[in-house]
Amino acid sequence: MFYLHPPRGQTAFHIIEDCVFTRIEYLALLYRNDADKFDGNFEYLLEDSGYDKLGHFILRLLSTTSIDLYSYWITRETLLFMHRLNHITVKQLYRLMKKIAAEMLEKEEKSILENSLLEISKFLVQPQVLNHILSSEHTSDCEAYRCKLRFESVPDLVQMRLLYLEQGFCIVPCSKWKEVLQSLFHRFVKDEVFFMNSELSSNIIECDSRLHSLNQRVQYQVLREGFGCGRITVGNVDEEAKKFPLCMYHLHRTLRSRHRLSHYARFYYSLFLKECGMKLSDAIHYWKNEYSKPHSCTSVCSHNWQSSEKKFLYSIRHLYGLEGSRKSYHAPSCSVICKQSTGSRYEGGCPFIHFDKAVLRSILTDLLTEKQVDNYIKSLSKQEPEKACTALFKLMQIQNGGDITIRSPVQFYLRMIDPN
Repeated sequence: MFYLHPPRGQTAFHIIEDCVFTRIEYLALLYRNDADKFDGNFEYLLEDSGYDKLGHFILRLLSTTSIDLYSYWITRETLLFMHRLNHITVKQLYRLMKKIAAEMLEKEEKSILENSLLEISKFLVQPQVLNHILSSEHTSDCEAYRCKLRFESVPDLVQMRLLYLEQGFCIVPCSKWKEVLQSLFHRFVKDEVFFMNSELSSNIIECDSRLHSLNQRVQYQVLREGFGCGRITVGNVDEEAKKFPLCMYHLHRTLRSRHRLSHYARFYYSLFLKECGMKLSDAIHYWKNEYSKPHSCTSVCSHNWQSSEKKFLYSIRHLYGLEGSRKSYHAPSCSVICKQSTGSRYEGGCPFIHFDKAVLRSILTDLLTEKQVDNYIKSLSKQEPEKACTALFKLMQIQNGGDITIRSPVQFYLRMIDPN
């Protein structure tokens, strides 16, 4: 489940291909909350089986050849990890933690990440903790048991304020064990991919005609589905924006009118566009077009492309994982957006929580009829933003979207363009 070691032995190449494409199919369905529609060979996905490991490690290898493939794969692989945690038994979690702890103890010199994996494993393997966190009475805000981890190992959770700091350590309450394991898994796999990349894995793929062919077919299947394939372009972004959730449509509209966005608004909107299919070249063209224009007097940003071109190019490439630490940044989920602190210098936030009804109405009138807007606003509740966003999705999506709950802006857009 944590994929510490690749499988051993020999396997026919057609089996390898089946493992890879079965995994891609399942990951795509899981990402769309449609895992129950999977009708492939589940034998290839049985947790911790040789086939399961084979599919993971081959895709890990192929992901070193393309940032788009890596971003697509790591997002869904991390989601699969969380999905498994949500259905794990006491015995399975005990075995997993014992395996991770044993692996980390064998290392004479440990990184911060490896030390954190050891600490969280030792914490969760305690019988009283193990039975407590998997009991039906365990609540989402429980702090009956706690452990400490170095904050450097889970910076994403610190940034989202899911954990609090105390003298350089993160305090991990028992209610956040899944989030911590998910974060550590993502970091572990990312580091392993980076190591494989540094070991010239692309040469291995290029020199093996079978792997080279498999890589091309995987990239074609994955990228044609909309992720990173350029479905959103400079030429069609205004039309596609009509299918965006309100939070991102508002940022798009603000950018078009003021030609500038504040730092975090630009950061989140760029990531949203990336995950919805805007290519790097289009992203550069798009932001260059806007930031080359004079900013409005109401804009909170006064930078311009002409004087800061190198800075902007680096920033955009960094978000696409091509500069700096080559980190794979992801668009925020609804829960992250809802928890943001907004102010006069930040245009973002959740419209259903942070905007007054006048602003909300002005955005909705671009997308709905006046009668639809009136009826919709009457039904709103600030206490249930996800329900409000889901209701809007069903109102905008002619095919009605079926049984769905919107949990991220990217999910909203992808289901708008492909309700099935």
